Amino acid sequence: MEKEIILMAKSWKGGGYCIAGIDTTTGEWVRIVSDDATKQHAVTDEEMKYEDGTSPQILDRVRIKCTAHTPNDYQPENYTMDSSSRWRKSGQADINEIIDLHPADFHGMLFYNNSKKVTPGEIQAISDGNKYSLALIKPLNTEINVRRWENPERPKVTACFTYGGGSYRYINVTDPTFVMQYQAMEDGYYPLNNVYFVASLADPNPGDGHHWKLVATVIEE
Repeated sequence: MEKEIILMAKSWKGGGYCIAGIDTTTGEWVRIVSDDATKQHAVTDEEMKYEDGTSPQILDRVRIKCTAHTPNDYQPENYTMDSSSRWRKSGQADINEIIDLHPADFHGMLFYNNSKKVTPGEIQAISDGNKYSLALIKPLNTEINVRRWENPERPKVTACFTYGGGSYRYINVTDPTFVMQYQAMEDGYYPLNNVYFVASLADPNPGDGHHWKLVATVIEE
């Protein structure tokens, strides 16, 4: 099968990237995964390159051959890519097209609770039809926090915001372009207005098995 998506997430994940987008036919979320379990099914830069050697960028329209729909307990949107086939760019979108195709998601609480993470038990308590691991949200009262904890060369970049009336504090940002921009700044809080976040629920943490919430992409209006 072939999926055409508008690329909405290309965020750091282990030795590769977490790839997700909006299906241009159905308007639904699609997460593209590899068949390599040793790297948590992340997609490498080489695997996603176009025929001309360039890499897909956020808001590209991309055609990707997939072998199967491969949902798991916490990520129902997963499709396994055909690693033998090159990705093809079919166009470019903008945020207005995205909102027409897939308006901002509203789930009340982001990924089932107001915490930074979700336990396996919380996910198991959700019926299959109500599970999700990707959301396009419009955060309010947003601040980006930059803090040099252990490594002064690699400050941690997190987001604090409100959504659905709940407050979310210090959610890890994994958008490479955005993170590198803020890593050059001094420690502190930086207000951020008029943005959309692509929020993502991560794979189980090896330490405790919990699923951390991430800001996979920051899209400015």
